[in-house]
Amino acid sequence: MNYFTKKTHNVFRSLVQRYGPEDAKRKLWNGEFASGHWKQLEAGGDESVHLLVERYASKGSILDLGCGPGTIGIELDPAAYSIYTGVDISDVAVLKARNRAQMAGRAERNQYLQSDILTYVPMRPYDVILYGESIYYVPVRRVAAMLDRYATYLTPGGVFVARFCEVTGKLREVLDIIEGHCQVAEKHLREQTRTCLIVFRPRVGPSINL
Repeated sequence: MNYFTKKTHNVFRSLVQRYGPEDAKRKLWNGEFASGHWKQLEAGGDESVHLLVERYASKGSILDLGCGPGTIGIELDPAAYSIYTGVDISDVAVLKARNRAQMAGRAERNQYLQSDILTYVPMRPYDVILYGESIYYVPVRRVAAMLDRYATYLTPGGVFVARFCEVTGKLREVLDIIEGHCQVAEKHLREQTRTCLIVFRPRVGPSINL
């Protein structure tokens, strides 16, 4: 694949990931997970994400939006949470996550569901709602509304946690929306790895959908 072809492919892929219909997005992600494109996600997660999620979950419930092959769900301290729900648009990723949870002895407390995070409707409130490098696949114009919708599924005192692989370009724009729209509890920027971890809450207390 020459430079021009690769660049065109990447632009098309990015457009489908953010703006494509759900079936197209699912097909794209299924193909990439099946081909091993995201194999590195199974190698291990970011320990600092685990520590933040564990602390704020405080033995409660966690919703992982864009869970991929389920790495975070099997690396969290089992004593730190009671319920974990992972959601991903890819059937292939969800199957991998379920199998890995089974092998790790977490099948009873870890649940994995296939859905687009833009349309997924939780069945319960959560203490932590995690976007582990998934929030920037949401169209920028829809980020605030999505956060408002999911805020209704946070428990009193519950938080969002998001990880950014870098904070430039459109990713910086998404981070600016979070900081302008929500109350930031913690933000950790790492210049060396160009990553950002942010913990935030709705500015107005949500009503809980039970």
